[in-house]
Amino acid sequence: MEEYLKIGRTGKAFGTGGALKFKVEEPFLDDFLEAPVIFIELLGKPVPFFVDSIHNEAPLIVKLEEVDSRKTALELVGKELFLRAEDVSEASLEQPLDFSALEGYQIVDRTAGAIGPIEEVLEFPQQIMAALQYQGRDILIPLNNQFILAVDAENQRIEMDLPEGLLEL
Repeated sequence: MEEYLKIGRTGKAFGTGGALKFKVEEPFLDDFLEAPVIFIELLGKPVPFFVDSIHNEAPLIVKLEEVDSRKTALELVGKELFLRAEDVSEASLEQPLDFSALEGYQIVDRTAGAIGPIEEVLEFPQQIMAALQYQGRDILIPLNNQFILAVDAENQRIEMDLPEGLLEL
């Protein structure tokens, strides 16, 4: 069975010819640019696409083969982007990940249970924080190795052991 690694997301459609903006995590950018095929998650499964052209550095403007209209491109907006594990270099796997890739992951506390999905990752000088809604309130949770028990990328879950009282702040 093929193994895939999430490397980013598709962004908005660009122009009328079927191009899309892509957000590729920095550690995987070189692998993405050299990959023979990329995968976009559709209906819960990675679907292969071949890259026709890539323009700019940030954001990447990508034209995929067989995506020739804005209408077709709009069907691919906001989807997760993958590479086959065999197309990712060892060096890419050793680089620190961009925490914004955790947006959408569900935070589950060992004591309180499901907290909610991460809406945004905020980087402060001393701390990286997950912004989310909990019981109708906006809260910030530190994404600190001290509190993270496990990260399940396949199910987009982060299991945490949060300090007592943190959710009441």
